[in-house]
Amino acid sequence: MAGGGYPFIPDIQWPGQTFDPPTLLDITSIEAEIVAQLKLALGNVVDVAHFPDKPEAYRLTHRIGTVLVMYTGAEYGKILDTGHVVQERTMEFVIGMRIRDLGWAYGGPPSGTSPGAYQIIEGIRLALIGFQPSTGCTRMMPKSERFVDRDKEGGVWVYEIVFVTRTMSVESYEPPKYPLFTHGTALEEGGQTFQVQFGLFTFTGSPGTITLGQSYVSALVVKSQNLLTVYVVGIDYTADLVNGIITRITTGGISPAATVAVSYGYADVVTALASGGSVPFAPNN
Repeated sequence: MAGGGYPFIPDIQWPGQTFDPPTLLDITSIEAEIVAQLKLALGNVVDVAHFPDKPEAYRLTHRIGTVLVMYTGAEYGKILDTGHVVQERTMEFVIGMRIRDLGWAYGGPPSGTSPGAYQIIEGIRLALIGFQPSTGCTRMMPKSERFVDRDKEGGVWVYEIVFVTRTMSVESYEPPKYPLFTHGTALEEGGQTFQVQFGLFTFTGSPGTITLGQSYVSALVVKSQNLLTVYVVGIDYTADLVNGIITRITTGGISPAATVAVSYGYADVVTALASGGSVPFAPNN
């Protein structure tokens, strides 16, 4: 037991955690591209790095200086779409410099042989102006630059230059939760209807059915074989017009296994099938 009555819990080393950025337009990805661009342009002159998590503990060890990159915020524009949240996002990145030499001697020419703050500012500007950190961003442009501080104890000059790039902020898309399409039929609106004149059909089975062989039947007429008697739907028979099936009603006037004369119309039908192979509910087309 530790002092105060609380149990002692030894420190356990935390294994850490990895982070995969959601897109190439997230802050981490864009800042990493800016750091890489500055390293390419100035890495052989000064240190280039991300801004430290604990700046108060940071120590400048490079003989010339360091350049640190930090994201400082963004402004969002008006919504550009009525159906979804789509906005322009203007992102700001501050490039901070801690340079030992200002670059000029008092009242004279540039001092020393190493570059100073002025030269590094120009180097950063040339490296980032027009640089596109991602294909989803605009080319970067400078917004402002200023003198921040003179660290007398450390003997360094502190400057910063602000760059901006514009990108889009879009809400996450979730597909509509509609049933998966597997099979469907469609009729052409206003299309041609084919009329079949009276043909002889015989009821089969019990109570007796006739399959016309056409779908989406219209103008159906059922008569006796000699065409003298007109049978009435709902009394003598029922009709499945979608599938083209006539069923005899046992209490009606059509005798079992009777042969009747049928006339009807039908339209062209287009059938669409999701080709899922052996897995029709997970189609691959």
